[in-house]
Amino acid sequence: MISDATEEPLEAIAVETRGNSPVTTIVAWIGVAVVLFLVVGWIWTRWINPSAGGTIDRYVHNNVGVVFENPNDQFGITMPSTWTRTATADPLGTVVMVTSAPGPGYSFTVTKTPEPVTALDSYASSLNQVAGQLASQAGAEIVTQTTPAHLLDVAVKSVVYRKGSTYWRAGIELLKDRLYTVVAKTPNNDDAPFKRLVASFRILGPR
Repeated sequence: MISDATEEPLEAIAVETRGNSPVTTIVAWIGVAVVLFLVVGWIWTRWINPSAGGTIDRYVHNNVGVVFENPNDQFGITMPSTWTRTATADPLGTVVMVTSAPGPGYSFTVTKTPEPVTALDSYASSLNQVAGQLASQAGAEIVTQTTPAHLLDVAVKSVVYRKGSTYWRAGIELLKDRLYTVVAKTPNNDDAPFKRLVASFRILGPR
Protein backbone atom coordinates (compact mmCIF):
# COMPACT_ATOMS: atom_id res chain seq x y z
CA MET A 1 0.00 0.00 0.00
CA ILE A 2 1.38 3.32 -0.98
CA SER A 3 0.87 6.14 1.49
CA ASP A 4 0.93 9.86 0.66
CA ALA A 5 4.09 11.59 1.79
CA THR A 6 3.60 13.90 4.65
CA GLU A 7 3.71 17.47 3.32
CA GLU A 8 5.89 19.85 5.24
CA PRO A 9 4.33 23.27 5.75
CA LEU A 10 6.07 26.09 3.85
CA GLU A 11 7.80 28.59 6.02
CA ALA A 12 6.86 32.20 5.48
CA ILE A 13 9.59 34.26 3.86
CA ALA A 14 10.28 37.29 5.96
CA VAL A 15 10.06 40.57 4.01
CA GLU A 16 11.78 43.48 5.59
CA THR A 17 9.87 46.76 5.28
CA ARG A 18 11.92 49.88 5.69
CA GLY A 19 10.68 53.48 5.61
CA ASN A 20 12.26 56.14 3.38
CA SER A 21 15.42 57.69 4.66
CA PRO A 22 14.84 61.12 6.24
CA VAL A 23 17.58 62.53 4.00
CA THR A 24 15.86 61.19 0.87
CA THR A 25 12.55 62.69 1.96
CA ILE A 26 14.12 66.10 2.61
CA VAL A 27 15.90 66.10 -0.76
CA ALA A 28 12.66 65.19 -2.54
CA TRP A 29 10.75 67.99 -0.85
CA ILE A 30 13.51 70.46 -1.66
CA GLY A 31 13.25 69.43 -5.31
CA VAL A 32 9.49 69.99 -5.29
CA ALA A 33 9.92 73.38 -3.63
CA VAL A 34 12.51 74.49 -6.19
CA VAL A 35 10.29 73.52 -9.13
CA LEU A 36 7.31 75.25 -7.55
CA PHE A 37 9.37 78.38 -6.90
CA LEU A 38 10.57 78.51 -10.51
CA VAL A 39 7.06 78.04 -11.90
CA VAL A 40 5.54 80.70 -9.65
CA GLY A 41 8.43 83.07 -10.40
CA TRP A 42 8.00 82.62 -14.14
CA ILE A 43 4.26 83.28 -13.95
CA TRP A 44 4.80 86.32 -11.69
CA THR A 45 7.50 87.97 -13.78
CA ARG A 46 5.86 87.21 -17.13
CA TRP A 47 2.18 87.89 -16.41
CA ILE A 48 1.50 89.38 -12.99
CA ASN A 49 4.32 91.81 -12.27
CA PRO A 50 7.00 91.83 -14.98
CA SER A 51 10.24 93.42 -13.79
CA ALA A 52 11.46 96.72 -15.18
CA GLY A 53 14.61 95.01 -16.42
CA GLY A 54 12.62 92.49 -18.44
CA THR A 55 10.36 95.19 -19.86
CA ILE A 56 13.33 97.34 -20.87
CA ASP A 57 15.14 94.38 -22.40
CA ARG A 58 12.13 93.51 -24.56
CA TYR A 59 11.70 97.19 -25.47
CA VAL A 60 15.32 97.57 -26.56
CA HIS A 61 16.04 94.20 -28.18
CA ASN A 62 12.66 92.87 -29.33
CA ASN A 63 11.01 96.13 -30.44
CA VAL A 64 8.18 95.53 -27.97
CA GLY A 65 6.35 98.62 -26.75
CA VAL A 66 3.14 100.61 -26.48
CA VAL A 67 2.49 103.09 -29.28
CA PHE A 68 1.19 106.62 -28.72
CA GLU A 69 0.17 108.56 -31.79
CA ASN A 70 -2.09 111.60 -31.92
CA PRO A 71 -2.24 113.96 -34.92
CA ASN A 72 -3.78 116.65 -32.71
CA ASP A 73 -0.76 116.47 -30.37
CA GLN A 74 1.49 116.44 -33.46
CA PHE A 75 3.75 113.55 -32.49
CA GLY A 76 4.01 109.80 -32.11
CA ILE A 77 6.25 107.67 -29.91
CA THR A 78 6.66 104.05 -28.79
CA MET A 79 6.94 103.68 -25.03
CA PRO A 80 8.24 100.62 -23.12
CA SER A 81 5.03 100.29 -21.09
CA THR A 82 1.53 101.72 -20.75
CA TRP A 83 1.65 105.49 -21.07
CA THR A 84 -0.33 108.34 -19.52
CA ARG A 85 -1.14 111.60 -21.26
CA THR A 86 -1.64 114.94 -19.54
CA ALA A 87 -2.52 118.31 -21.06
CA THR A 88 -2.25 121.73 -19.46
CA ALA A 89 -3.25 125.14 -20.74
CA ASP A 90 -0.55 127.54 -21.90
CA PRO A 91 -0.86 131.13 -23.17
CA LEU A 92 0.29 129.92 -26.58
CA GLY A 93 -1.73 126.71 -26.67
CA THR A 94 -1.61 123.36 -24.87
CA VAL A 95 1.35 121.63 -23.28
CA VAL A 96 1.08 117.86 -23.83
CA MET A 97 3.09 115.31 -21.84
CA VAL A 98 3.15 111.55 -22.42
CA THR A 99 4.89 109.48 -19.75
CA SER A 100 5.75 105.82 -19.26
CA ALA A 101 7.13 104.43 -15.98
CA PRO A 102 7.97 100.74 -16.51
CA GLY A 103 9.54 100.24 -13.09
CA PRO A 104 11.67 101.67 -10.29
CA GLY A 105 14.34 104.02 -11.58
CA TYR A 106 12.93 104.25 -15.11
CA SER A 107 10.86 107.02 -16.64
CA PHE A 108 10.26 107.97 -20.28
CA THR A 109 8.66 111.28 -21.19
CA VAL A 110 7.81 113.26 -24.30
CA THR A 111 6.63 116.84 -23.92
CA LYS A 112 5.32 119.18 -26.58
CA THR A 113 5.34 122.86 -25.66
CA PRO A 114 3.93 125.61 -27.90
CA GLU A 115 6.43 128.33 -28.83
CA PRO A 116 6.25 131.73 -30.54
CA VAL A 117 6.44 131.53 -34.32
CA THR A 118 9.81 133.28 -34.14
CA ALA A 119 11.34 130.62 -31.87
CA LEU A 120 13.87 129.46 -34.46
CA ASP A 121 15.32 132.96 -34.76
CA SER A 122 17.18 132.42 -31.47
CA TYR A 123 17.33 128.62 -31.48
CA ALA A 124 20.82 128.30 -29.94
CA SER A 125 20.06 130.25 -26.78
CA SER A 126 16.60 128.67 -26.49
CA LEU A 127 17.91 125.09 -26.70
CA ASN A 128 20.77 125.77 -24.29
CA GLN A 129 18.31 127.27 -21.84
CA VAL A 130 16.02 124.24 -22.06
CA ALA A 131 18.95 121.88 -21.45
CA GLY A 132 19.93 123.82 -18.35
CA GLN A 133 16.36 123.84 -17.06
CA LEU A 134 16.01 120.08 -17.46
CA ALA A 135 19.14 119.42 -15.42
CA SER A 136 18.17 121.99 -12.80
CA GLN A 137 14.68 120.53 -12.36
CA ALA A 138 16.22 117.10 -11.68
CA GLY A 139 18.81 118.53 -9.28
CA ALA A 140 21.44 117.01 -11.55
CA GLU A 141 24.66 118.07 -13.25
CA ILE A 142 25.23 118.10 -16.99
CA VAL A 143 27.67 115.41 -18.13
CA THR A 144 27.73 116.02 -21.88
CA GLN A 145 25.79 118.11 -24.37
CA THR A 146 25.90 118.89 -28.04
CA THR A 147 26.05 122.25 -29.72
CA PRO A 148 22.64 123.36 -31.05
CA ALA A 149 22.29 122.69 -34.76
CA HIS A 150 19.77 124.06 -37.25
CA LEU A 151 18.71 121.44 -39.81
CA LEU A 152 16.26 122.76 -42.41
CA ASP A 153 13.02 123.36 -40.46
CA VAL A 154 14.14 122.11 -37.04
CA ALA A 155 16.87 122.91 -34.51
CA VAL A 156 18.20 120.08 -32.36
CA LYS A 157 20.29 119.50 -29.26
CA SER A 158 20.96 116.56 -26.94
CA VAL A 159 22.09 116.56 -23.32
CA VAL A 160 23.06 113.98 -20.70
CA TYR A 161 22.78 114.82 -17.01
CA ARG A 162 23.13 112.75 -13.87
CA LYS A 163 22.56 112.66 -10.13
CA GLY A 164 24.41 109.85 -8.39
CA SER A 165 23.86 106.67 -10.40
CA THR A 166 20.71 108.05 -12.08
CA TYR A 167 21.08 109.32 -15.63
CA TRP A 168 18.81 111.39 -17.84
CA ARG A 169 19.23 111.67 -21.59
CA ALA A 170 17.24 114.24 -23.51
CA GLY A 171 16.72 115.00 -27.15
CA ILE A 172 15.40 118.52 -27.78
CA GLU A 173 13.80 119.55 -31.07
CA LEU A 174 12.61 123.08 -31.79
CA LEU A 175 10.30 123.91 -34.67
CA LYS A 176 8.98 127.30 -35.65
CA ASP A 177 6.00 127.08 -33.33
CA ARG A 178 6.64 124.22 -30.87
CA LEU A 179 9.28 122.48 -28.79
CA TYR A 180 9.66 118.74 -28.22
CA THR A 181 11.68 117.19 -25.41
CA VAL A 182 12.23 113.42 -25.42
CA VAL A 183 13.68 112.26 -22.10
CA ALA A 184 14.75 108.84 -20.78
CA LYS A 185 15.61 108.42 -17.10
CA THR A 186 17.51 105.26 -16.16
CA PRO A 187 19.12 103.95 -12.93
CA ASN A 188 22.43 103.39 -14.76
CA ASN A 189 24.52 104.70 -17.64
CA ASP A 190 22.93 102.47 -20.30
CA ASP A 191 22.00 104.60 -23.31
CA ALA A 192 20.18 101.84 -25.24
CA PRO A 193 16.68 102.68 -23.87
CA PHE A 194 17.12 106.32 -24.89
CA LYS A 195 18.29 105.39 -28.37
CA ARG A 196 15.24 103.15 -28.80
CA LEU A 197 12.96 105.92 -27.54
CA VAL A 198 14.39 108.59 -29.84
CA ALA A 199 14.36 106.26 -32.83
CA SER A 200 10.61 105.72 -32.37
CA PHE A 201 9.80 109.44 -32.04
CA ARG A 202 8.12 111.09 -35.00
CA ILE A 203 6.74 114.55 -35.60
CA LEU A 204 3.23 114.71 -37.03
CA GLY A 205 1.53 117.58 -38.80
CA PRO A 206 2.97 120.68 -40.45
CA ARG A 207 6.46 121.80 -39.55
